[in-house]
Amino acid sequence: MEVRDFIDQIEQQRKEQEAVYHSAAVRYGLSDSAMWIIYLVSDGGASYTQQALCRECCCAKQTINTAINQLVQKECVYLEAIPGTRNEKRVLLTKKGQALVAGTTDLLKAAEARAYGKLTEEERSTYLELTSRITGYLKMELH
Repeated sequence: MEVRDFIDQIEQQRKEQEAVYHSAAVRYGLSDSAMWIIYLVSDGGASYTQQALCRECCCAKQTINTAINQLVQKECVYLEAIPGTRNEKRVLLTKKGQALVAGTTDLLKAAEARAYGKLTEEERSTYLELTSRITGYLKMELH
């Protein structure tokens, strides 16, 4: 297979996977950005600022800010000032937000676990290794 054909197939698969996540967001009544925000914020161990969410979601600040404002208006998240910082705020779930998570991203995470669980540990390791390598190669080529 030619490299260009391989790239085209990879891109098609990536778009199909993005479409699966987009369909989930639509089914949950959320924008893609809002879904990814609550997906990340619902992980109990991490604390996310708006800036951290921009990095994690690979989205523009305005996109994340708009989604957060919508989630604040729906009373699903609130912003908490971080002491000792100029104006950084943590994005936290409200009780309503926790209920939203239970009916949306918790279901998504469970589906992901089942889907990836169908791969062997070796397949998962290979997937991670190859994805990491190609990302590194692309960074080298484009910088």
